[in-house]
Amino acid sequence: MSRPRRRTGASGTRGFSLVELLVALVFTMVLMAGMGNVYRASLSSFYTSGESISSARRNRMSLDLLADDLNQACMYLADLAVPPATSATMQPFFILPNMAVASAGFDDPPTSDELYFYVDQPLPFEGILLTGTTQKSAAELVLSGGAPVAADNTFTVECGNGSYANLVKSGHLMLFKDAWEAAVITSAPTVSGSQLTVTVGTGALANTAITGSGATGVVLGRKHRLGSSVLFAQAAQMVRYRIELLKVDPGSASGVPCLVRDQGNYLDTSFTATQAQQIIAEDVMGFSVLLSANGGASWAGLTASGTKASYSGASTGWDLGLRTELDAQLAATGRADVLSTRATASWFRATPILVRLDVTTRTAVKRSEYGSKASPLAYRTFTQSLVFVPRHSGLTMN
Repeated sequence: MSRPRRRTGASGTRGFSLVELLVALVFTMVLMAGMGNVYRASLSSFYTSGESISSARRNRMSLDLLADDLNQACMYLADLAVPPATSATMQPFFILPNMAVASAGFDDPPTSDELYFYVDQPLPFEGILLTGTTQKSAAELVLSGGAPVAADNTFTVECGNGSYANLVKSGHLMLFKDAWEAAVITSAPTVSGSQLTVTVGTGALANTAITGSGATGVVLGRKHRLGSSVLFAQAAQMVRYRIELLKVDPGSASGVPCLVRDQGNYLDTSFTATQAQQIIAEDVMGFSVLLSANGGASWAGLTASGTKASYSGASTGWDLGLRTELDAQLAATGRADVLSTRATASWFRATPILVRLDVTTRTAVKRSEYGSKASPLAYRTFTQSLVFVPRHSGLTMN
């Protein structure tokens, strides 16, 4: 027997009406839109803060590397009394301000300073002299009336590591620390495990007149003790920093502006890179080097209003621009022994100089957060500066 169906009264249960469902849907959509805006803002903040930290880190790393390099600028390991020969073209230290960046596009830096300096670059280890006591000094050869033999200029050095031993090449300097005598390695060293055998100073080298040291065809001036330390160095090197467009990103057809370091043999006419290029930082929008000889009261390369001076190149930019401004500072407040950058080739070392490095980087991608009405999508730039006195600045050249 079937039971009768019960009807739902006013106090009974029933489903939502269509109107109620629509109202609930509207409220849900409004809530979701608000949550979407909050999520989008949080995501934007995540991206922008990450890019800011990345740019700050890149700036700081590049400035630290530059400062470490500049602390060796114009340090002459071979002969502290004879700096390298100089010319108007290639001085031991100079800056070419506001040089055009090749192939720069609309979003790339149009100009960049170029920094050049001389360095005797030591290799990252020291060796121990094992053999060499059979050599005759130059004085002994004169007294004996004998001709030098191979043993007089051949030495065996313990480097402590095979990888270190293989870093030593023909043309490198070998410095004996017991008397700080320098000689040039004139042939390829022979490496056996962590030891190497080198021959030094048996023939004249073409760069001897340029560096003020090196092999001139005579043996060493004195004997050296077994067990004393030996330092190896790449002598007479020229280093250059500047911005170049490099194709390090497949998504960028024109290339990414990078701060790069080039190194080559010092010549008195021109600079030619002979070593692999090093990328110091990517997405670099500005590189500026400023100098002060009056404690930062004024900067060579800045106008009175604090903007970058517009002159450029070697003659107008360096010789008649930055260098002339430095000479004016030195004439007013310089030391009595160095009143001009033109008085001595070693002025950068002999004069207390403040160096200011400005590096500006940009974000890796354009974002609307950095844009404006004129440019809806744009990069954000970050500038960091480092002001310091090079470690050797103010030392006299006796």
